[in-house]
Amino acid sequence: MKTRGDMNRRGETCFSPTIIQGNCAMRTMFAMLLLGVVLCFAAESREAGPVRAAKIAQGAAFGERALININNMSMWFRRDGYSAGNPFTDNSGVTYPRSTDKAIYRDGLIWGGRVSDADPQELRVGGQTYAIGSVPGRIISKGVAESIDDPSVRIYRIRRDYRTADLRLDVAEMLNEGLSEVADADVAALRDQYDKDWREWPIAKGAPYYDRDGNGQYNPKFDAKGNPDLSADEPGIAGADQVAWFVLNDLDAGAVAALYGSNPIGLEVQVTLWGYARTDALGEVIFKKYKTIYKGRSDTPDNATIKDMYFAQWSDPDLGDAGDDFAGCDVGLSLGYIYNSITADANYSKFDLAPPAAGYDFLQGPIVPVYIEDAEGNQVLDESAEAIFNGGKRQGYKNLPMTSFVYFAAGSSITDPELGAYNGTKQWYNLLRGFQPQADVENPVPYTDEITKAETKFTLNGDPVRATGWNDGVPLPAGDRRIVLNTGPFEMVLGDTQEVVVALVAGIGTDRLRSVAKMKFNDKSVQGAYNSFFQVASPPAAPNVRVAQLDHTIVLDWGWNRDAVVKTEGQGSPGFEFEGYNLYQLPSPEASLSQGRKLATFDIDNAVTTILGNDLDDVSGVELNVPRQIGGNSGIRRNIKLTQDALRGTPLVNGQRYYFTVTAYNRNTDPEDPVTSLESGAQVLVTVPQAPPPGTRYLSKAEQVLDGAHSAGKSDGSVQALVVDPTQTTGSNYQVVYRDSVHTELDADGAEVVTNLVVWDLRNTTANQTLLAGQTDQSGAGQYIGADGIEVHAFGPAKGMKGWEIPGGQRWWTWANADWGAEGFGPAEAGVPGAITGDVSSQWFTTSTVTPAQLRTVEIRFTTVNEADGEDQYKPLDLNNPNVSYAYRYMRRAVDAAPATADQTTTAAPYDWSKYIVNPSPGYSFQDRSPICLSAWDMESTPPRRLEVGFLENNVAGGLVNGAYGPAFNGKASNIGGTGPREWLFVFDLPYSEDRNGGADLLKNADVSAEPLPLMWIVFAARRRDASTEAAPAFPKDGGSFLMVANHVNTKEDIFSFTVPGVISNADSLKEDVKKVNVFPNPYYGVNQAETSRYTHFVTFSHLPKKATIRIFDLAGTLVRTIEKDNAEQYQQWDLNNEEELPVASGLYIAHIEMPDVNKTKILKVAVIQEQQFLERY
Repeated sequence: MKTRGDMNRRGETCFSPTIIQGNCAMRTMFAMLLLGVVLCFAAESREAGPVRAAKIAQGAAFGERALININNMSMWFRRDGYSAGNPFTDNSGVTYPRSTDKAIYRDGLIWGGRVSDADPQELRVGGQTYAIGSVPGRIISKGVAESIDDPSVRIYRIRRDYRTADLRLDVAEMLNEGLSEVADADVAALRDQYDKDWREWPIAKGAPYYDRDGNGQYNPKFDAKGNPDLSADEPGIAGADQVAWFVLNDLDAGAVAALYGSNPIGLEVQVTLWGYARTDALGEVIFKKYKTIYKGRSDTPDNATIKDMYFAQWSDPDLGDAGDDFAGCDVGLSLGYIYNSITADANYSKFDLAPPAAGYDFLQGPIVPVYIEDAEGNQVLDESAEAIFNGGKRQGYKNLPMTSFVYFAAGSSITDPELGAYNGTKQWYNLLRGFQPQADVENPVPYTDEITKAETKFTLNGDPVRATGWNDGVPLPAGDRRIVLNTGPFEMVLGDTQEVVVALVAGIGTDRLRSVAKMKFNDKSVQGAYNSFFQVASPPAAPNVRVAQLDHTIVLDWGWNRDAVVKTEGQGSPGFEFEGYNLYQLPSPEASLSQGRKLATFDIDNAVTTILGNDLDDVSGVELNVPRQIGGNSGIRRNIKLTQDALRGTPLVNGQRYYFTVTAYNRNTDPEDPVTSLESGAQVLVTVPQAPPPGTRYLSKAEQVLDGAHSAGKSDGSVQALVVDPTQTTGSNYQVVYRDSVHTELDADGAEVVTNLVVWDLRNTTANQTLLAGQTDQSGAGQYIGADGIEVHAFGPAKGMKGWEIPGGQRWWTWANADWGAEGFGPAEAGVPGAITGDVSSQWFTTSTVTPAQLRTVEIRFTTVNEADGEDQYKPLDLNNPNVSYAYRYMRRAVDAAPATADQTTTAAPYDWSKYIVNPSPGYSFQDRSPICLSAWDMESTPPRRLEVGFLENNVAGGLVNGAYGPAFNGKASNIGGTGPREWLFVFDLPYSEDRNGGADLLKNADVSAEPLPLMWIVFAARRRDASTEAAPAFPKDGGSFLMVANHVNTKEDIFSFTVPGVISNADSLKEDVKKVNVFPNPYYGVNQAETSRYTHFVTFSHLPKKATIRIFDLAGTLVRTIEKDNAEQYQQWDLNNEEELPVASGLYIAHIEMPDVNKTKILKVAVIQEQQFLERY
């Protein structure tokens, strides 16, 4: 951070070297020169004192002045009401777009009316313009205000994300300095101030808050980490992301008189300012609410009144170059505004921007009663009328709109009211009523419409976009404008409260007039949001992005904080669902998203891709249905490694700044809603690729994959740890531990649905910490949450079949005409339905008591069968064959009569199969135990365990009911269709019983389609063609077998272990690394490729430790600049200015760098050749 040097303090140089001719002499001179620098520095350092504390604590003047700067606009203000002026420069203080150029020089609230109290001065005016007629503090009682020295009489400023947000740009703006000059201590101080204001929010004075517990008291809550609980009481208003509040009064007679010569009235004004971190219209506006209470002076009688009172929003706008401005108003929108008179503005052109437009809108005017005549002829309040007041609706009243708009120009015949004189009060009262600022109140001079020549109270009320009506330029040429938006009249009695809410709204398009159209488009959206009490959908919370700055590489990680991910991707506004993330690279920290390049979109893999919505088209200037978001169903990703500069098409360069932002967007599930998608505000990430900081070594690499060892359990799963951020790895040992869990949720009818799950936890066993708990994703390619700089990918096999083999004989099963949709035994293509399932519970017609973890690899061993058509087909030829099993036979449609032989279609030798219908019951009912041509063996038991089997027959004309298992020939019938055989094989997780008449009662008394049985496998397969004949079907043979290989899912027995290399730092490495301290480019030849504009010049010192003091001397030994560095960055820029912020001359400079933490110094020569400067205008 920059501090003033001592060049002017003593009025002398440290040394004055003699110029000596010759190369040898020159080297001697430089040696003397450098020695002189060191000696001089030693003397200076003894006087310098300790390294400064956080500069922001002094420079930002917390509580005295502040900014609203949460979105695309920033605005300065002070606790006494001074507004829109930069307190550091006393120049323009509203910046739009944020971090570009200035749009407003000053603004303020003016009030005036005819006061009836103990003071004979009736007409009085107060407020703030170029003088400030108000002072900080509330009015405690008549004529008694709080002391301005009371520590509680300050600005209170909060933002909802203050604990996690990157506050560096906020700090830089509060200090009116560059990002490179922000120190870590400054960021910490600002974060502490936000926390202090949150905790001390002055509700007793009138500050707004959300009383979520309804007890009328402010009771904020914080979690164990100090984060505010946003479900508890919270400071703020209208769901805003940043809010400021302060209170002022007009009891200081000197301040009021210095304004326009009036006496005080006794008004207390509570000021609330707020903004939204959004990318839509609400991100282009700052809201200002003035709550005015008539509390009175010490001599104010109880019956005091203010009649014919008005409020005015006054502004001196300077839109970039103040000399080329136009003004205008839109009566229907209650909007007064400023825009550029010519195509290019000299100031905005420096940023390659068209000139924007900015204006003020009375969103809520003062309230006045609305009377109607009742049946008796009495004047009563019209209850059908309603006004917005105090955050709600008030019946019988209405809000006044903008009742007049006037403008005037600096240096014209109509100019600013007279400061410090009572004539100024009279002139202002005429302005408040829509007349010219003359001092004759009784005979005011009206404005004349230059087109219609009629009197008007709305000057410049035309439409510059359509070139209709009276627009600026007639009769006055472009220049420095003042605009005044008025609302009134109304009356106040002692104790009354009035409110006005003003929006400072802006817009920027592709040219000056499209900027006007964009501003009005934004204003309409803002008015609609206000009228609905901001019951508008919100974008997802901005991702919490952590940056790793690596060698020629940047890593962005927004999956490291689980709570932040849940906040972004969780349930948001009603009717909206999270959809994806956008990644942008920006040309500068102040650039808008439209000026950057979208590098990637990571959206949910669903049916949603392009989301259309209404917006103002930059080219045509009309509202069109345009793409708001363009996704590609890529799937969600929460980190990315970047090695390329997409804007320049080159690799990332160490030491150069790059600007990125990650936003989140949602989608509206209501197709009729015009708001189709909302995107979170851009939080710009300032990144600098770099080698590890001095003294530091990263032992892992970004995207390095670490395989986990299967240290316990027998699953087919695996674990991989992906290194996301090598700067955050710990060197610890980790385990992924699986466990059983119960998940309960409510169905559509409100009934509880309980699901048993297997989940996994990530544990840092070195630190004995559980980093992630209850994780369910085992896809290996899912949306994983990060921790400790890594992202753990858990791979768990799918439930059911893993594969199949033919250990012996020929395959006679096929999936053709049998592709039930099972997960196994099908074509090699992924996702093609198959004909065997080990995931029985997922079948629609039945369920199973066998869990996925109990599935076993099973071998089916076949015997030779009768191949002849007819009743005996498929029956084993040798019932004594050891592989013949007595199977549980079930039948579909057993309640029906057997088909007549003439109707049978599956066999060429029909027969009467009614004798096989033993149990004519509905469903898939048990019939008997019948011998079939196979046996089933659990191959994971030692020795293999023989299992019970069963099969299904289908009592339809296309079936084959004969008491034997024999699936359909795929060339003649479907084995899965309801009119086909449906000869399905069942393998049960029960030991086989050799007793033909015995067996399991559980299986004999069951309907296999309705009751949960220990079903392990179901084979839906059909019979394939014989490989030798191609025409005839194949049959099972002795010695044939089929192996169904089970997937072994992860269970509570499974543990995977791995170790992640960490980060090491030591003093020896630090001392070695600081030897590399350097400066680039050197020489500086008038330009640096990292410079973003021709008005920005700098060189960069590299390889610096956290703390360093850089003193730059010229060859005369004069101290030119001192730079104090106190941050974690290893780079520090010098803007090639001296302590007076003036460019240094071309020449050779000596940089003396002190590094106190390592007790090292280094001296560098820096050659600067400045570019030739030309005046843009003269």
